[in-house]
Amino acid sequence: MKEKDHIREELEGLSPLLAGIKEKGLQPPRAPEAYFQSLPDDVLRRIRAEEGLVREESPKARAGWRESLWRPVEFLMQHRYAAGLAGAAALVAVGLYLFWPDNPEATPQPAAMASLSREEIAEYITTNIELFDIGLLVEASGPGVDEAPNPDLFQGVGDEELNRYLEQYLEETSLDELEDLL
Repeated sequence: MKEKDHIREELEGLSPLLAGIKEKGLQPPRAPEAYFQSLPDDVLRRIRAEEGLVREESPKARAGWRESLWRPVEFLMQHRYAAGLAGAAALVAVGLYLFWPDNPEATPQPAAMASLSREEIAEYITTNIELFDIGLLVEASGPGVDEAPNPDLFQGVGDEELNRYLEQYLEETSLDELEDLL
């Protein structure tokens, strides 16, 4: 409390009028609206008028229709409002991009797809293979594993030949490669 009392005493010593404003319930003086925005122009205008370069005009006569239109927008150009407006504009743009209906002519029509030949379809798939799911392509390519005929791959190969091949393969492969196979 001593520090506040000291500050109050110092203020009373410097300016008794300012010290008494709060006690009397008076409002401190306020600058007119847009005073600080127009102050540099007013100072320059007065300096030039004193030098005789231009004649002095009143600030209201100088204010044109552009300034009167800009004042309401100037409020929105404060940083927090400008950031909010930019964010809202970005959300609207993303929403329009995501939910705007596609061009109906760009989507393939069933009648147009039915008129395609097998060669055209195969060519399209090979040029755009990265667009397709490999599992779906395998399913569509032919019969499944259960439905495929099971040809005997080792017809005409005897047991001795198979054992010799396996022994030779096992001798050539390392333990790390065998572990990877398991």
